[in-house]
Amino acid sequence: MADSPNNNEDGTDFIHFPSYDNWRYWQGTGATIDTYHDALHRHNDEIKFKRQYPEDAFAVFKYLAHLGHAAGMLSYGVSIMFGQGTAVDRNGGYAWVEKSATLGFAKAQRQLTVYLSKGIGCERSGTEALRWAQAAIDQGFVDAHSIVGAMYLKGDGVPVNHAKGSQHFYQGIKAGSIECISQVGRLYQTGTLVQKDIKKAVEFYEKAVSVDSALACYYLGDVYEAGDNENGIPKDPTKAAAYYNQSILLDNDSSAAMQSLAYLYDNGIGVEQSDKLALQYYLDAAKFDEANALYFLGLKYANGKGVEQDYTKAIEFYERAIKQNSPAAMSNLGNLLSEGKGCAKDLVRSADLYQQSAACGDAVGAFYCGIVFQYGQGVPVNLFKAVHYYRMSVRLKFDYSNEQLGPNSSISHDLYQAAQDLQTEKKDKEALDHFYAAAVLGHAAAITSVASMYRDAAGLGSVFYEKEMRYFQPPEAPDTTLSVTPNELLLQIFQWLHPKECILLRPVSRRIWTLFEDDSAARHLFKFNFSLMPPHEASRQLWFDQMLVHGPRAFQTSYVEMIVNASVDQQHSSIK
Repeated sequence: MADSPNNNEDGTDFIHFPSYDNWRYWQGTGATIDTYHDALHRHNDEIKFKRQYPEDAFAVFKYLAHLGHAAGMLSYGVSIMFGQGTAVDRNGGYAWVEKSATLGFAKAQRQLTVYLSKGIGCERSGTEALRWAQAAIDQGFVDAHSIVGAMYLKGDGVPVNHAKGSQHFYQGIKAGSIECISQVGRLYQTGTLVQKDIKKAVEFYEKAVSVDSALACYYLGDVYEAGDNENGIPKDPTKAAAYYNQSILLDNDSSAAMQSLAYLYDNGIGVEQSDKLALQYYLDAAKFDEANALYFLGLKYANGKGVEQDYTKAIEFYERAIKQNSPAAMSNLGNLLSEGKGCAKDLVRSADLYQQSAACGDAVGAFYCGIVFQYGQGVPVNLFKAVHYYRMSVRLKFDYSNEQLGPNSSISHDLYQAAQDLQTEKKDKEALDHFYAAAVLGHAAAITSVASMYRDAAGLGSVFYEKEMRYFQPPEAPDTTLSVTPNELLLQIFQWLHPKECILLRPVSRRIWTLFEDDSAARHLFKFNFSLMPPHEASRQLWFDQMLVHGPRAFQTSYVEMIVNASVDQQHSSIK
């Protein structure tokens, strides 16, 4: 324990840990024992805030906590929960914070609200969180409105309800909460319940910053890190770093600012790149279970970036990040488990983590879900689910997903092969489903097979098609009584056909010419490739005749659309 004295604001010497001489000095000023304990707590809270002598501060907090000092209990509990001057013990720390709250200490009640809403050191309980928040508000701790509002916005322990969240922010502002001013600024920054207005958000943030709001400093840093040129706010990562640093100085529990500043140091954005400072701030933020900090620490140890590569540590940080619902951590841990890096290979849990990640909207997780369902890694092979997840990753803009879909993709070939196997097994319904899925991806042979199955519909009976039953009746005469083919399949079929071959069937087309007169959909549908057409003209004509006369109505009407198209009609006229 450090022995060097520190000066109080009044100039007197004050030793970190209580001593008889120190108490005798305070007695001489007429102070009571309670006044002395309050001063002792304030002094050591300042030491902790400046990150000086954390073990000394912890020892004082422990001393005060066991004397029943409410503020001391809170500080002691928080120190235990987040390893400040001692080892981490979430449950033990929570118990001390709860004792302080039970004594009626409003700051402790506010902290319990946070822990209960997120399940830190306890079971998550939105009901209990709201109860303690109200207790703090009733005592005049109006910043508790900010926490309750954030709970409703994020769904922390309660159902998402933006209106209720916003209501608490405005109630807090009316009661004088600085944090709620920052939160309303966030509503304008994100466009939640109000029209997005970055300039107005900045106005709220700057107002809160003027009265030393750590939260507003963090939000302003976020604004300048992202920038918004449309609203006259250029990207300025240097300014962002300054605001993040200011947020940490105002509140050394500002974990989001720590994580953001760590990211800037990690990548040399707006500051000089520093693996040492990045690691320091990531670790500081990780003490508060900041999800992104935990994820990036896992990433650093997995890749050996700025630290010695250590898959075991990477897994530990990913596991902690997953408890905070980090979808990126789910995907990355899934990768380590699938390869057995730092752990025993576990394909089943790996596949489960990918699905959890995809359910959270993570593009990478969706991509790997496609992989595991296509190849049966930890789950049964399900090609339809594979296509579903590949498409999801495309929608989420994962760069490599487009390669997994398309006419020559492995999944389209797998679908086609599975369809052929099902046909061999006389499972025509399942075969059609697989051929169709491959046809939609542009697999030419699958398109031919679907067309053939429609042509031979008389022997197919009822076919389960997507979410409804479609019945194909054999035509009594060459007419248009068959079921409608899906538009996306028609698009694939007509991308394959060649207009000159269609013109050869003008006599057939005349028999159905009156079906359709509008050419509005025809002008943009058709880009043709005739490389897979039957080689001889007679067989080509027979194929088209069968498709047109015995095929589904939509095929016939779409053919007429194509004929009506001006570019094809010109060729048609020349042949006549």
